[in-house]
Amino acid sequence: MSNPSIAPRSSAPRCRLEMIMTADLSPLDIRLTEHVLDTAVRLFTRRDARDVGMPAIAREADVDLDVLRRHFPTKLDLVYAVTTRSTRALVTRQIAADRPDEPPVRRLSVLIRSHIEFSWEHRTEEELRRGLLRTLRVIYPDRHREMTRHLRRYREHIGEIIAAGREAGTFAPAHPGGSAGTVLETLDGILNWYEPAGGLTITELGDVYVDLIIHHQLRAPRS
Repeated sequence: MSNPSIAPRSSAPRCRLEMIMTADLSPLDIRLTEHVLDTAVRLFTRRDARDVGMPAIAREADVDLDVLRRHFPTKLDLVYAVTTRSTRALVTRQIAADRPDEPPVRRLSVLIRSHIEFSWEHRTEEELRRGLLRTLRVIYPDRHREMTRHLRRYREHIGEIIAAGREAGTFAPAHPGGSAGTVLETLDGILNWYEPAGGLTITELGDVYVDLIIHHQLRAPRS
């Protein structure tokens, strides 16, 4: 095909699909990009991502395979786009929802619960990201830096909340310099074991982790 556009195989107007969405894309471009990435996530949720090939993604999304490959030459490129979108959404949502005028305990409690809800809702992307980071570090250092840039911004935000709590005399972490990283690692570890069938609801899971992080890791007194 000579036209590098990507579009459903219907007669709808053809629009460009970018690997990563940028500000210069039209609303229609962005909708089509979202459609392809959402389709990939849906398939990765149904089956192990390693067993899902690009032809299956193209069929499910109803796009031409050769055009899909032109914009996502490998499945790694597509997975990178999926995980970057999810990571950016998590960080943006968490920072935007923060209320600096509220007490640090309240701010961090909201962040913890929101993180858990997002991670469970987007567990496919979150699990992909953890595996992808190891690969990117070795073969795509620029992409690894881009991904970790988002995570560093999130970690720094958590660190600011903890610093506010220390200043207020509320938090007293054993290792202040690494406390934000420890909190983030703790939250990321939830997907290693949590299953709703085990008896805990997402709300109850939030209760457990609020207590673990705020009262045990950061040693905030109980009211």
